[in-house]
Amino acid sequence: MSMPVKIAAQAPQTQRPTYVGGGTDLMPLLKNHVRDDEELVFLDGVEELNGIWEEAGWITIGAGERLYDIANAPLLREKLPAVAQAAGATASPQIRNIATIGGNIMQDRRCIYFNQSRYWRKGLPLCFKTGGAVCHQIPNSPVCRAIYYSDVATALAVYEAQAEYIEAGVKKRGPILELVKRHSQANGLACGEHLPILVTSFRVPAPAAGERSGFYKYAMRATIDFPLINFALRCGGDREAKLVAGAVAPWPVELPETAKLLNGPATDDEIAAACAAELQRLAMPIKEACIPPTLKRSLYQYVSCLLHLRREV
Repeated sequence: MSMPVKIAAQAPQTQRPTYVGGGTDLMPLLKNHVRDDEELVFLDGVEELNGIWEEAGWITIGAGERLYDIANAPLLREKLPAVAQAAGATASPQIRNIATIGGNIMQDRRCIYFNQSRYWRKGLPLCFKTGGAVCHQIPNSPVCRAIYYSDVATALAVYEAQAEYIEAGVKKRGPILELVKRHSQANGLACGEHLPILVTSFRVPAPAAGERSGFYKYAMRATIDFPLINFALRCGGDREAKLVAGAVAPWPVELPETAKLLNGPATDDEIAAACAAELQRLAMPIKEACIPPTLKRSLYQYVSCLLHLRREV
């Protein structure tokens, strides 16, 4: 039995165990009494969760790998540049030296009504994420509309990555976006309703010859801040092009209609306009700390910052 399987099997069963990598997302939430997880399982030092390697047509990234190491890994910079770029654009150098890719993927969704101190929140009824029955962002919404801000998830999704994890003692594997959607749906029910799973690694198909990809993040500041929007793009090669946007909904949003234009004769302006139109239909903007929904929508054309990849050889 591998060490991760042993850890999952021995984790407390009376409640939902919370697995902690670097803790950079969880600890501030605990300090602000936003979450009240009591049974923490710290994963630091579990070597089987580490490593970055290529084998049999797949590139594997251990869930315990630090974002700093991912951003600087030669294999990823060469073959999965969007992942390396996304990791390097996340938070600050101090956080990247501690935070893990597994924790980044399983981070809490955020909302200006939720991510406040306990005393601030006393003035409002409990929202979905704090055990209540209302979304303060969209009062008639039947679900929590908090945004999912991971940069790395957007990049992994553009490569059609698979997540490997242990759930109820069983090893499982599935598309990264399916895991993120399950996580986000549970995370919006109440602070304690997270998925009790242990993510062990992410597997990405090795890119085909001629394939080009990249990641772009727009934020108020070049460091520390969560994205106001991010994009990951993949084009060229034998596979169909792919485009994913993040920080616009409770999970990353695939943009298949715009992606169809990437390998064709459409101009960059036409593609940017198509991206904006598709996001108008698929995105779920809310009021954020620095930007209202109306201004957020003006960022949908920032995919143009990646369209040079269409012409690179």
